[in-house]
Amino acid sequence: MTEVETFESAGEVAEKTYPIRAGEVKKGMIVMLKGFPCKVIEVTTSKTGKHGHAKANITGLDIFTGAKKVDISPTSHNMTAPFVTVSSYTLLDVSEDGFCSLMDEAGETREDLKCPDSNSPDSELGDKIRAALEAGKDVSVTVTKAMDSEVITDYKEQDAA
Repeated sequence: MTEVETFESAGEVAEKTYPIRAGEVKKGMIVMLKGFPCKVIEVTTSKTGKHGHAKANITGLDIFTGAKKVDISPTSHNMTAPFVTVSSYTLLDVSEDGFCSLMDEAGETREDLKCPDSNSPDSELGDKIRAALEAGKDVSVTVTKAMDSEVITDYKEQDAA
């Protein structure tokens, strides 16, 4: 009987991230801090200590909640950075329960994303989106996706033709 090789999965996170050396992390990048995708707002490095590693002190804001996260890693060690995609959709409507009707370039619609509300990092964003829609403007929203989470992070408005 032949033996069948089995491979243990590296976890759900493996295909959603890529490695990056802590010493290569720069301000403005998106990396995983304490298990959350965060936009880096500050990076400081310390001098080489008695154990031979310079440390990178990385501060970032969670891209979905706005919560501040701080992580420290030797500059020579690998961290992970999430694959982030940004898509643009035309906003058709916002339902009473807060879900947005969105249409992509191909004409496909989706209604599974909530309009930002008072619990969102930018609590005014949802109010601005609703106001622009009620004013009869054409509204397009930016949807950011990372680590199986998707949120509306920005919007643009044009006067209706």
